[in-house]
Amino acid sequence: MDFVNSPRVDTLVTESEKKVFELFETMVRTTGQERVQSAIALANLLGNPGEFSFYIDCTEDQRIIRVFHLLRVFRENMTLLIHKTWVDGSENLQQDQLLGDLARFIQEFRDGRIVSAFRSFVGISRQIPSLLFGSLGKANDFLEYAFRIDPKFGLFFWYIGEIDLQLRNIESIPEHRELFELEVLIGTFVISCF
Repeated sequence: MDFVNSPRVDTLVTESEKKVFELFETMVRTTGQERVQSAIALANLLGNPGEFSFYIDCTEDQRIIRVFHLLRVFRENMTLLIHKTWVDGSENLQQDQLLGDLARFIQEFRDGRIVSAFRSFVGISRQIPSLLFGSLGKANDFLEYAFRIDPKFGLFFWYIGEIDLQLRNIESIPEHRELFELEVLIGTFVISCF
């Protein structure tokens, strides 16, 4: 199912939320300031409006501090989600693996290994539906279900699916390192808003 053109999804999102698809496409195909502005507008629709620019529109020193703070909030939210999900201890191996993936992602991003961090972030994000919904999170129609729960929730998981596809076509993306960094920041920002 093509969720961008799906008539069902069309009825579940507002006109302003439909701009997510266009903004995402613009962010991927452009570079520089146009890409950054598309990223900010996209984050405003997916997360808390007006807050994402805090991580972008600042000096480089401020940006490092602010982004590291965002990563800390993301790590804390994910850690709480992981621990809450496996409270009975029956799946300690999966829990430990995901916590390890989370720590590796944070370190990769801090070290400036953006492509590796991007891969790790996508892998972690792909686990969130299962953490929240169990086997339903792995169902073929989960994305449509997510849109029915909350359009922003559905748009976020559509976004994760789209950035996952980019891993197969890195060479065709202009300035892919710049794009991947923005996409990871948007994703961590949105998860931190939940």
